Amino acid sequence: MIKILTITLIATLILPALFAPGAEETSEPYLKFSGATGTIFGSTTLLNTGTAKYLLDCGIFQDEGLMDEDEIRKHNEFFPFDPRELDAVLITHAHADHIGRVPYLYKLGYSGKVYLTRASAELAREMLNLYLRIAEWSGETPLYRQADIDNALRNMVPCDYHRPYSLPGGAEVTFLEASHILGSAMIKVQFPVEDDTYSVVWTGDFGPPHSPYLRPHDIIAEADFVIMESTYGDRVHSDQAEDLQDFRDIVNSTINRGGVVMIPAYVLDRTQKILYYLGQFTRQGLFDRPFRVYVDSRIANDLTAIYRRHLHLYNDETQEAARLGEPPFSFPALWMGRPPDEIDGPAVIIAPGGMADVGSIQKHLARHLSNPNNTVLFVGFQAENTVGRKILDGEPIIQLEDSTATVRARSRYLSSFSGHADYKQMTAWLKNFKRIGRIFLIHGQPESTAHFAAHIEENTPFTTHVPEYLEKVTLTPTLAGRASVE
Repeated sequence: MIKILTITLIATLILPALFAPGAEETSEPYLKFSGATGTIFGSTTLLNTGTAKYLLDCGIFQDEGLMDEDEIRKHNEFFPFDPRELDAVLITHAHADHIGRVPYLYKLGYSGKVYLTRASAELAREMLNLYLRIAEWSGETPLYRQADIDNALRNMVPCDYHRPYSLPGGAEVTFLEASHILGSAMIKVQFPVEDDTYSVVWTGDFGPPHSPYLRPHDIIAEADFVIMESTYGDRVHSDQAEDLQDFRDIVNSTINRGGVVMIPAYVLDRTQKILYYLGQFTRQGLFDRPFRVYVDSRIANDLTAIYRRHLHLYNDETQEAARLGEPPFSFPALWMGRPPDEIDGPAVIIAPGGMADVGSIQKHLARHLSNPNNTVLFVGFQAENTVGRKILDGEPIIQLEDSTATVRARSRYLSSFSGHADYKQMTAWLKNFKRIGRIFLIHGQPESTAHFAAHIEENTPFTTHVPEYLEKVTLTPTLAGRASVE
């Protein structure tokens, strides 16, 4: 942790000097790791092929206890390259930590295209506008304005999976299934280097196997370089079947008491996953009594509508069920809107945000936390000092934004709803490769990434490297498939 904070401090002090057009010019291809190193936020990696510059994701840095607000702001405002010199931007998916700074590129003079899947392009419109509304609502000065978002949206190139696209500068990009959220993709870039062709694969956020509705991951035979996430690099998910049984039991016990199940959930994918399971279990008759399900978020409901429009991107079982009249994310008890103020149950209320610190979940907590018949069900990680963690830790009184709440409701946490694979699942996927020259691990906290690196080297024939913030790696593989690290 000390090493990461020291690197962050040094980088912050030298940030202004590094924004120098042409400072990194070289004829050799290289990667410049410009975010998501020692953190899960700010995914931004520059790929210079020697003849062109491509940006792999362009995400927002957010708070996770490693940087103070001033450092986060400086990281978000800084790029170690001139955006005007980029030839293309390639996006894995529509979460803010991967796409949130794209409009900022246009504010700084970028005029090229943004390549991403068709579903991601639709989701991006909602997510980028959501960022701006949250920034303005919270009183923060946003990185960019609506005109910059509109410019980014006009320049998006919606792409199909599995089809190679020619990029300005001579490279070729293919989007492959990552099974993380709707539209999520791994990016494979192939580019000429003298008489050879190099390949770089960036996994983006990599989903767990056996998604309830998304297609399985694509298998890749070989790559010169793989950049891989490591969010769960030191954790193994709980058993999904057991968690789903617990999910049903929690809902049944609460509604049988006439209570309300409150589920704090992120608007993109976590909400839709909950709706999927509630719909499945309702159709299978696994709940003891009827109850209403409310989704108290306009943006979450708009995103769910996008999920419903892309049935062709789901697995065979989900597509077949839809053909038989059982579409995902839809069932009779679902109400896409705010519940009545006087509601006391039985009911399920899904509302943002995921850690209960902000969003419409707060007013439901204020109303329902004091009732012992109710349950707060967390389906995502709860960071230290958040409202969600305090409830799980059993604190008797919780300070909300506008009130103080006495906690008498029950609380539970289920981890297998995560959209990320754990380290064993990621390692199993890597074993499908016949050859990898070097694996670069990013998008994880330091302990997680270090553990995953050691696990890969102990259990596969592949070599890993954990880059530091702003590290440049020259891509010169030898016959053994190695890269030299500067």
